[in-house]
Amino acid sequence: MSAEQAKQFEASPFMAKARQQEDYTSTLTGERDKTRKKTDKDFHPTDDDWTASKAFDYDKGVSYYIVLGVDEYATLEEVKKAYKKLSLLYHPDKTAGLSKEEKEEKAAIFIELKNAYLVLGDQATRRQYDKDRDFVTAGTEVNGYMKRKERAPFDATEVMKKIQEHYKPPGKEIDVEVLCKLEKFFYGGAKQLTRNRVVIQDFQESLQPKHFRLDVPKGADEPWECKTKGGDMHHDTQADTLRFIVASKPHKVLERRNSDLIVKKEVLLRPDAHLQPFLNTEVNTVAGRTILLWGQNPLYSQAASAAVLNVSIAGEALDEGRLRFQAKVSRPSGDETAVVTVRTTYTKITFFVGVSTVATLQELSLAVQDVLELPADDSLVKLTRDSSEPFESNEELLGNDRSVLLDGKVLSLCEVPMSLRRARELLGAVAAFAGAESFGLALGKCEKSAGSMEHGRLLRELWEPACPSALLCGYEPSLEGLRAAVQRALWLLREEPDAGVLQRRFAELGFVAKQPQTAKMPRRRKLPRPDVESFLIRNLLGPEKWGAEEQWPDPGSESEPEDETERSRVQKEAEEESRDFENFLRHGGSGSAHSSDRWNRRLGVAFGAAAHPLMQKRASRRALLTPHCNLELEPLYGNGESLQLFTKPSCFLHFYSNIRHLKTRCSEPGLLEPTPVFAVAICCPTGAKRQGCEEWRRLRHELLPMLKQGIFMLLAPARALLPQPLLAAPAFSADVSYRVSGDVKVARLDEKDIEEEKQSVDEAAADLTQESEGEEENNAEIIRLAKKRVEEARGAPCDFEDLEDLDELEEAAEAVRSELREQRLRRRAAREVWQRETRMQCQQKSGRVEAFSTAAVSADHKADPPELWKRLAVEAFKRGDYYLAQLYYSKEAACHGQFAQEEQQDEPTPSTGSSNHLLSVSLSNRSLCLVRLHHLEAALEDAKKAASLRPDWGRAWGRVGAASTPGSPEAREAWRKAVELDPTAQHTQGLEESCRKGGVGQGARSLKELGIEAFRSREWGKAIALFTEALAAVPPPPERKEGDSSVLRDDHGLMRCILFSNRSAAFAWAKIFEAAALDAERAVAEGQTYPKAYCRLGLALLGCGKHEQAYVAFAEALRSDPKNQSSIKGRQACLAMVPRWTSQAAFSRRWRFLRDAERPLGTSKVFTLPELHFDRGSNEAWAHGIHATKFLDDILIVPGNIGSSFRAIERALTTLRTKFRRVFYLPGNHEMWLQNIEIQKFPDSLCKLWTILELCDKLGIDVAPAAISRGVYVVPLFSWYNAEFDVADPYPDPQLEHDRYAKWPMDAQHQVWRFMLAMNRAALEKPYHGTVITFSHFVPRSELPVSKEYALQKAAGCAELDEQLREARSTCHVYGHSSKKFGKVIDEVAYINAPHSGGGLEEPLTCVFNGKELCSEIIGVH
Repeated sequence: MSAEQAKQFEASPFMAKARQQEDYTSTLTGERDKTRKKTDKDFHPTDDDWTASKAFDYDKGVSYYIVLGVDEYATLEEVKKAYKKLSLLYHPDKTAGLSKEEKEEKAAIFIELKNAYLVLGDQATRRQYDKDRDFVTAGTEVNGYMKRKERAPFDATEVMKKIQEHYKPPGKEIDVEVLCKLEKFFYGGAKQLTRNRVVIQDFQESLQPKHFRLDVPKGADEPWECKTKGGDMHHDTQADTLRFIVASKPHKVLERRNSDLIVKKEVLLRPDAHLQPFLNTEVNTVAGRTILLWGQNPLYSQAASAAVLNVSIAGEALDEGRLRFQAKVSRPSGDETAVVTVRTTYTKITFFVGVSTVATLQELSLAVQDVLELPADDSLVKLTRDSSEPFESNEELLGNDRSVLLDGKVLSLCEVPMSLRRARELLGAVAAFAGAESFGLALGKCEKSAGSMEHGRLLRELWEPACPSALLCGYEPSLEGLRAAVQRALWLLREEPDAGVLQRRFAELGFVAKQPQTAKMPRRRKLPRPDVESFLIRNLLGPEKWGAEEQWPDPGSESEPEDETERSRVQKEAEEESRDFENFLRHGGSGSAHSSDRWNRRLGVAFGAAAHPLMQKRASRRALLTPHCNLELEPLYGNGESLQLFTKPSCFLHFYSNIRHLKTRCSEPGLLEPTPVFAVAICCPTGAKRQGCEEWRRLRHELLPMLKQGIFMLLAPARALLPQPLLAAPAFSADVSYRVSGDVKVARLDEKDIEEEKQSVDEAAADLTQESEGEEENNAEIIRLAKKRVEEARGAPCDFEDLEDLDELEEAAEAVRSELREQRLRRRAAREVWQRETRMQCQQKSGRVEAFSTAAVSADHKADPPELWKRLAVEAFKRGDYYLAQLYYSKEAACHGQFAQEEQQDEPTPSTGSSNHLLSVSLSNRSLCLVRLHHLEAALEDAKKAASLRPDWGRAWGRVGAASTPGSPEAREAWRKAVELDPTAQHTQGLEESCRKGGVGQGARSLKELGIEAFRSREWGKAIALFTEALAAVPPPPERKEGDSSVLRDDHGLMRCILFSNRSAAFAWAKIFEAAALDAERAVAEGQTYPKAYCRLGLALLGCGKHEQAYVAFAEALRSDPKNQSSIKGRQACLAMVPRWTSQAAFSRRWRFLRDAERPLGTSKVFTLPELHFDRGSNEAWAHGIHATKFLDDILIVPGNIGSSFRAIERALTTLRTKFRRVFYLPGNHEMWLQNIEIQKFPDSLCKLWTILELCDKLGIDVAPAAISRGVYVVPLFSWYNAEFDVADPYPDPQLEHDRYAKWPMDAQHQVWRFMLAMNRAALEKPYHGTVITFSHFVPRSELPVSKEYALQKAAGCAELDEQLREARSTCHVYGHSSKKFGKVIDEVAYINAPHSGGGLEEPLTCVFNGKELCSEIIGVH
């Protein structure tokens, strides 16, 4: 700058204003010093105060005088007294017994108090602080700016009022009992109540109402207590404290026991439920929730219909509890089920239904609808008492009414309908009952009395359990009704493909197809009109409405009597039916196949220990036990995801199953084996509210029938339970063979094949007979194994003469016998498969199947026999059947050993090594099975053979270590080789346990040095093994005793930290990043100041693809060691990888992109909520006051600034997530602030950003683009401001610090906004179409209105952001940060900003998309 230019610059208006501002500042400072000299005699200002170092790096925007509650001219003594008085309340030593949140809040206040004292308690720092504030004041007056409001964490004057109130004696604690619905504890919700309280104002007492809102947490314990101020005021004490004790009202369906919910009444299944192969029922729980149960019936073919199902479902109760209920078969002849006779009033037909003895009229109506197969319409079924008296309401109990009248005029029924589906259900139930072994035994006894009256009595007793099945079709639950229903069902199915099979099967039981009587509508005739009505009509004296003939009153009608011919025909058919039934009672079922010798051979044959009188007595007592089955259902999907239905109101489906618990077995007497069962819970939170109760009833009435039919078929595991359908004719009748699956082929058998097949069947039958006959011979071995199992379970020898021991021995023997029987069946199946495969291969080699071409044979060649045994072994191992698995592995090993011997006789080839490889794998797997069976000697032998065949295979050495004696040198050496060859987590754990049990022999330091040498030699496996041995040599950390809060001294913590860190580095170099991350986390958990532990944790997480967590680890390392080059490079690598969004967390976010892509248009609205600031009390109350169900189908966009502290952000997002279907959120500038204790928690603002994104993933908040309905997308855009946004002055001002609490690892002015825009690149590459709603926190265009005070336009937005939103084909952009409301279309894009102004609890929400098009509507939140 030249001298002339310098002179012009000095004379410029800018410099004139600057000089004027400095002069005015000097004037204000001088006046302040004069005033302080008068008020404070100890105040002696000097010029050295301006150059003295500051006692604290203060913030001139914060009024520390307000913080301490003192005047600007207060003396140092007054400042000191104010600080001490406030410290007595907020010092960390005074917060004992408070909650964690209260402790953190008071700790933050104490830090502010201390900072204020450091500034005001030091004369030089205070003068500099006052001068800086005077400079700001002078600038506002000289330049005409509006003075910025002074900020303070809190006002000490208000605190002093609380202190005065605090020094009063505490008031009383008043208990207030509050009752609410059980649904409040289940769903969580607010309980509002009003209570009058005594208020003192100006020493006058008055009674005023006070409203209380109790937010009951979801799954809260009962009674739930909540303390709050707000009781009666007193002159001499503090206001009373109210302790609300919230409990649930008695529920009509459920009973709460801790966290479990128990259904009070037993769920009654259909009368023939024990005869149906599949179970299907529904259970109502809390309001707005219904559970459908379906699956294989565990009660199927049970002789006793009194069996009970004990069902428990995890996730359908409170917190970690379970929903529990009992289900049992309803018995029409018992005390719990009533058979109701229903007669129609118009068609005069009669049928029967079964309901509970405590059933209501509504339940009876549903039963009638089910029998008549009517649609779900209450208007079709109108029931009255037998005396024609109407019922009072649908909830009225039936009581002693066992006969009702049904209005048949609307239905026009001439007979009870029977569909083909209902007919098959009936025949299936009867066939299941008749297929039981007990039925065949009982029927064999009936044959001895055929032709006598005794035969009829026995036959009635035999069929009595199956008679309730007749209620399915409306017939009487008796043998007569069952026979009539079965005959009608057979007649209806006479045209079906399997009609011949059904008729032959039921003919053996005495049931034949018979055409039912042709039903006719009765003829009606009008009754004569009463004389009075005829007189009035004839003389035109009736009411005006009788003007036309069609308007005359109906005199009624009656059924015409049948003529003599019809009456004689009906009587003749009845007599014929009676004779047929009498013949059935005398000779029915005599030709049954159940009377064959295979049933008679098993009648009452007791052998071995079962023939002992005590054993027979026990067996008879066990027969009297009620069979029961325990079904424990868990969420079908591990993350507990639900399926939303697009209904009004919204419904969610939760899926449960017990397929994970089917392997558990129990030998409890009377306990039935569980079967695969599935449950679907239909959840409608709106149905629990008073406003949505009626809508839920209507929706449930329409939705349940459809879900019962098809919802379970959407689940692949449920579809697998259904029997596979077979074709009525061969699919390839003309071909010799056809392919069924990838490796299975079916060939047509010629006459020789048929003979061989018959011979194999005869051999299998002979084997079965031989095994049945040899069962008694092996009984001694069974008893021996049972005794051994009982003694191992007890750990001591037992006296089997004792009755209790004998009963336990019987259970163990039965379990052993079942296992041996299952193993025989599996061996037989494997042998048959082997024979078929061998026969097929022989046919192919001999050329007997001419239809196979050479190419087809080579292409479709079956797998080698070893592969077959391996597949069978793997399946057995997964089932937990280790005995059978080792048997199959033995077969596989024998095949591989034979092949290896054959290959070794020839010249050595590469295939010889392949056979040894496969043989070693088989031996290793068999060794593992033997270890699980505790046959350690045989397991060790197999493992050594496998290791000798493949010395370089780590798993084989691991098997040697597992089979060896724990802690022995052999085991330690084997585990060491396993780790060196294959350093997996399982091998390192085995080595560490072996070293801890048997000792290492060297010190930890020497082993560590050896490990470092191996690490430098790049022998990663050896280094991991040595570090593992060193860890085993270090003593474990001391355990804290219960109730001991003292600090434990750990002298070996640093050594463990270093060893874990070194082993983590070795794992990372070996590319085993999961184990490396686990070790690094253990190193960090030791609590030592060791930066390398964080650095290696970051390296391992980076290798695992967790870039955000890796960044946090590197940042923690740099906090301890800022010059660590490895941490600096690692952090830069994370910053380069994060914008690519290739981490595991980013993948889960991308997976949500198309979740709602097929949602119908018009079902979801989009609302926006910028600048919420949840940490302000009024805004938090407003958010909690949003209607609980009004917006459950809608979307909320939150463009940042919902709070500055992480705790406030978590509370805000949790609250908003419960109010809306989906919430889209992006952090703003306030979220990036690090204040008070958060500075210790987060190294920089990016770490806080990653933690916020992780919180969003946990709560289900969307931070990535996603479709919200068909053709509608919401796209979040990360952003930060830059100074170029200020077009008038596009340069940063170093004197302005807009976000001084934000800590960045990069240049805040030039690099942060570029990094944020780079994070949007992946989102812009998606194929958006239709309506695209983008949103960001900062302003995207400079012409949009922003505040220009204090040069805020430099920190308001980013112009480059507008290019990105247009690249995303945006049609609407929602932004925040600016407090000015705005809405306008600029260049075909609508820009909308509707900040939350904190205008009270009634402030509405702004809707930007009404489900079909863009809009700008104001919607109330209540």
